[in-house]
Amino acid sequence: MHWGLRLFLLLGVGAGIWLLATNQWRGVVQAAKEYPAMRRVESHKEVILEASRESRVDPYLLAGIMFAESSGRVSVKSKVGACGLFQLRLPTARERARVLGLAEPDEDDLLTDALLNARLGADYFAWLLDRNGNDVERALIAYNTGPTRLARWAKEAGGYEEWLRERRDAGNSDVLAYADKVQRFRERFRERGLFVEERGGDED
Repeated sequence: MHWGLRLFLLLGVGAGIWLLATNQWRGVVQAAKEYPAMRRVESHKEVILEASRESRVDPYLLAGIMFAESSGRVSVKSKVGACGLFQLRLPTARERARVLGLAEPDEDDLLTDALLNARLGADYFAWLLDRNGNDVERALIAYNTGPTRLARWAKEAGGYEEWLRERRDAGNSDVLAYADKVQRFRERFRERGLFVEERGGDED
């Protein structure tokens, strides 16, 4: 066996042993799973920029939401009927379409028209941001669970801050995990410089 190939194999085996010994392999596997989804989201760069310009929402934040909601898949539909890149339910999509002066979409529109779905999702999130005092985490929680449900949870807990404290102390909140995921990938996309040449919207 050629010495160069032998060295390459030895290095590969050594790296594998190191990953297993330091428990780093979980991160490597996770990163390998995330990469295709990140590339799909990045393939929608122009769609995200257009939605950002219209809604004035940070494009990196929109990319994070798209990643968390659909992994960049245009035609995905959830068990509860949420559709497309931003996983919009039809009543919400139609409401935001009316606000934007657009024709009311049907499910097929939401599952095939990436730009329309992104515009409606970004407009909905911009509305949630405004409704929640530009608190990104709170708006993301409302996006994930619905503003009515979040308002009910906050009322039952004696206020939003009390509810938030309880959920953080419990350490098992799916909605907080969702908000953390979006913000984490917002920074991942920023690090990758997806919108360096052309920024749409304001930074939060």
